[in-house]
Amino acid sequence: MTQQHIVIVGGGLIGLCSAFALVRGGHRVTIVERDHLGAGAATGNAGELTPQQVAPLASPNTARDIFTGLFTRSSYLSIAIPSLPKLAGFGLGFLRASMRAPAARGAAALAQFADELLPALHRFAAAGIDTSGGGMGYLMTCSDEVDLRAAHANYAARASRGWGEAPGPVLRGAALHAQEPVLDPAIDGGFLLPGELSLDPVTFVASLIAHLEAAGVTVRTGLTALRLGSGASVICRDAAGGETTVTGDRVLVAAGAWTTPILRRSGIRSACVVSGKGYSYTVPVERMPSTLIHSMDRHCVVIPMHDRLRVVGMMEFDGKPEQLNRDRFDVLTRAARGLITGADWAGRTDEWVGARPMTSDGMPLLGPVPGRPEIIVAAGHNMHGLSLGPITGEVVAQLVAGETPTVGERPLDLSPFAVRR
Repeated sequence: MTQQHIVIVGGGLIGLCSAFALVRGGHRVTIVERDHLGAGAATGNAGELTPQQVAPLASPNTARDIFTGLFTRSSYLSIAIPSLPKLAGFGLGFLRASMRAPAARGAAALAQFADELLPALHRFAAAGIDTSGGGMGYLMTCSDEVDLRAAHANYAARASRGWGEAPGPVLRGAALHAQEPVLDPAIDGGFLLPGELSLDPVTFVASLIAHLEAAGVTVRTGLTALRLGSGASVICRDAAGGETTVTGDRVLVAAGAWTTPILRRSGIRSACVVSGKGYSYTVPVERMPSTLIHSMDRHCVVIPMHDRLRVVGMMEFDGKPEQLNRDRFDVLTRAARGLITGADWAGRTDEWVGARPMTSDGMPLLGPVPGRPEIIVAAGHNMHGLSLGPITGEVVAQLVAGETPTVGERPLDLSPFAVRR
C-alpha cells in the first residue's frame, strides 16, 4: 500500500485514535490542534467502553426531559433559552429520533460496532497503550420499579440480538448492598452489566499521545482550523492571527463540536454537530466502590479510576462549549450524594467541563464528503467517543486505504453515518 500523508484536524479522542490506526497502517500523520492534544472531552469523561450502551441518546422520555431542562436549572439536562433559535433544528431532529422506529434504526446502526469495541481497545493495549485504571462490569441502579424493569428488559433484548453481554438478575435489598456496600441505603434496585469495561482516560490519553509522538506523528498545536482549502488542505489561523495552510494527501476532520463550522465555511453541507457540555470532578471517599456505578434515574456515574473516584454527569446546551457554570456541579453533587455514602462532597477536586459533540439522530458523521473523496469526517460521537474511538480509527484507516469498511469480518453499512443526510 502506498504511504499517504493524512492531516487530522482535531487532537481529541477520535483524532488520536485515528492517528494510531493510520500510523499502524504505514501512513504519515500530521495533527492540527488549536489547544493541546487530549483537549475537550478526551480526559474528563467517565472512561466507559460500553458494547451494551452504545445507542442513540434520544428515548421516549426525551420530550419530558427537554421540557424540564428548559424551565429548571435543577435537572441533569439544561437548555439555555437564549440558545433555542440555534438549537431549534437540532431539537426537532432529536425529538424525531426519539420515536420508536427511528430509535430502533439508530440502535441497530450503532450495534454494528458492538462486538468489536473491546477487541479494538485490546489492539491498542497490545501495542503498549495504557488501558488500566478501571475494570469489567457496571452496576446499573434505579429506584423506580417500572424504569428498572424496562431497562433490564432492554439490555436483555439487546444481548439476545448479539449486542453485548446479557445483564445479571435484578438485585434488591441485602443482595444489592452486598454487591456494592457503598451504595446509599435508599438505593433499592439494580443489576450488573458484566461485559462493560472502564479505564482511566487520563492515563490512556497520555499513553496514546506518547506512543504517537514516538512513532513520528507531527503535532502542530496553536493552529485553529478555519476551513478546508483546495484539494487536501486546511487553512488555519495561527497564534499571531495570520493564516497558514497545512497540506497532505487526505484530510480527516475530527474536530468534535467544532466540526460543523469548519465544514460550513468550506461550503460543505452536513448533518449538524452541536455541543452538549458534560461535567466531572474527583471526590475523596472512605471506601472505593468495587465497580463503576451508573445511576439511571439520578443521571450520574461514579467511577473508580486507579486511586481516585470520578463523578460524571450533566448535559448542558448553552452555546458556550468551554464555559464552566458552577451551579451544574451543585446539581451533579445532589444527584451523586444520594447514590453513595462515605464521600467528602466538600472536598471535590479536578473540576472539569467539556464539549460533548452531539448529533440530533445520535449517529456520528463517519465517511468521505460527497464530491470530495480527499476529505473524510469522523465527528459527533454523542458521549460514545471513548467507546467508538478505537474502532472509528480502524474504519478511517480502511477508508484511507481504499478498502470496503468492515467491523470484524462483517461489512459495515456506513449509510446511517453519512456526512450529508
